[in-house]
Amino acid sequence: MNYQGDNRMNFFSELSEHQISADEFFNVVLLDSLARNFGLQNVLISYFDTQGNFLSWTHRAGVLADGPEHPYRRVMAQDTVRQVLYREAVRDHLTYNNVTPRLYRSTDLIPADGYDADPYVRFLEEQFRACYSVTMAFGINAYIQVAFFKSRAEGDFTSEEMAELGKIYVYIANDYKNFKKYEQAKIVANIQSEIILSGEKAYLVTDDFHHVMSCNEAARSCLRDILGQEAVNGLKGGATCSWLPFLLGDDADYGENHVQTRVIRHYVFKIYTYDQRYSNGIVDRYHWITIAPQEPAADSREPVFAGTGQPLTKTEWKVARLLHKGLTYQAVADELVISYHTVKKHVQNIYTKCGVNTRFQLYKWLEHNDRGS
Repeated sequence: MNYQGDNRMNFFSELSEHQISADEFFNVVLLDSLARNFGLQNVLISYFDTQGNFLSWTHRAGVLADGPEHPYRRVMAQDTVRQVLYREAVRDHLTYNNVTPRLYRSTDLIPADGYDADPYVRFLEEQFRACYSVTMAFGINAYIQVAFFKSRAEGDFTSEEMAELGKIYVYIANDYKNFKKYEQAKIVANIQSEIILSGEKAYLVTDDFHHVMSCNEAARSCLRDILGQEAVNGLKGGATCSWLPFLLGDDADYGENHVQTRVIRHYVFKIYTYDQRYSNGIVDRYHWITIAPQEPAADSREPVFAGTGQPLTKTEWKVARLLHKGLTYQAVADELVISYHTVKKHVQNIYTKCGVNTRFQLYKWLEHNDRGS
C-alpha cells in the first residue's frame, strides 16, 4: 500500500471532483482512484438495500447484478463479516452522514482455529484469490460496503495498514456525505418545483428515515395548529421527526406514482412518493406531503366549481385521472408519451375548465364529476 503525501492529496482532489460530477459515487471511478493512488488493486464494492438484501457488486473486472447464478448467493447466508457489519449499522443508525471509520477485518471476526475452513474465506479464495479482507461500511444501514483483499502470500492487514485504511475511510466518507448533500438539494428543488406547479400552498419534503428536509411556513402553521409549537421546533437541525412515522404509516402502503391520504383533525394530508433509483439497484425513497384544510361537511350539497363549463378532452381526462392517482407531471408525461411542457399546458386547461386552483380541489372535482367516461 502506497500512502505517501502526494498520493493522499491526489486521491482527495480526485474524490472532490468526483462528488460534484458523478451521478453515482461508489463506482468504478472510485476503484480506479484507489488503485492509482494507493496500489489497492483487489477491491470490491457491494450494494444492499436498507433491509440488508444483496443487490449487486462492482469489481475492477466489472459490474454484476444479483441473480440466481450470482457467486455471492453461495455464501450470503454464511458471510460472517456482512452479518456483523449490518447488525452494528442498524444498531448505530448508520447513515451517509457518518465519517467515523467503520472497518471490519475478517481475522477479527472469524475464529483463528476455523479461519481457513470458513465459507467466507473459501469464497474469497475462489472469487478473488484472496485470504484476508477489510471491509468499510457506508450509507443507510451500511447498504454500501467496500472490501479490500489480500492474498495468503501477502499476509493479513497490519495495524499500520488498518490505520491507513481508516484515513482513506474518512476521505471517502466526507466526500460521500457532500455528494449526498448536493444530490438531495437537487431532489428537494425538483420536488418543490412540482409542488408549486400543482398549486398547493402548504408542503413538506421528507426522506424515508423520518427527516424533514424542507418545510414551508404554511405547513409549519398547519402543524403548529395540530401538534403545537414544540413539534414545529423539532423540525430544525435535521433530527429524526418523532411524529412522521404516525403520519406516513406502513411503508408497504407506498409506491412511486401513488398517493396516500391521511385526515388528521381538520387537515387533509396528501402523501406522494419519489424514488431515486441507481444502476446498482439501490433505491432512496423520499416523500412530499401537502396539507390542506378539510372542507366542512355541514351538508351533503356538492361543492360549487366555477369553471368555464367546457368539457375536458379525452387527453385531459387521462391527465386528470393520472394526477388523481398521485403521478407527478413528469410521470404523467412518461405514461402518455408526451412532453413535460405539454402536461403543464393540459393541467392549466383542466384547472380553467374545472374551476380549480390546486390538486386537492381537482380531486374533489373528480369525485363529483368523473363517471369513468
